[in-house]
Amino acid sequence: MLRRRDEAWTAAIRALRATAREVFAAGDDDAVLVSELRCTEPGCPPVETVIALLRERQKPRQVKVHKRAAEVTADDLRAALRGDHDHDHDHDHGQG
Repeated sequence: MLRRRDEAWTAAIRALRATAREVFAAGDDDAVLVSELRCTEPGCPPVETVIALLRERQKPRQVKVHKRAAEVTADDLRAALRGDHDHDHDHDHGQG
């Protein structure tokens, strides 16, 4: 996995954020957050990327893809939005 200070990792996060903005149809005032998480809990995938859309006066929308951020595609995001459980699992890592 790339380190957070690595320029390639930063570029991958920025690219995924731009892709997510398109897939989510995010407006100029909407926030799109991307986090790549490691998990050491039993039954948890080793790496998961969480993408969240924050819109004013709406409940946040969040999807999870069990891939590194650099590997997540627009198709992965669309599948996660559809609820395709090959891409979007409900393991919450203690986040709410």
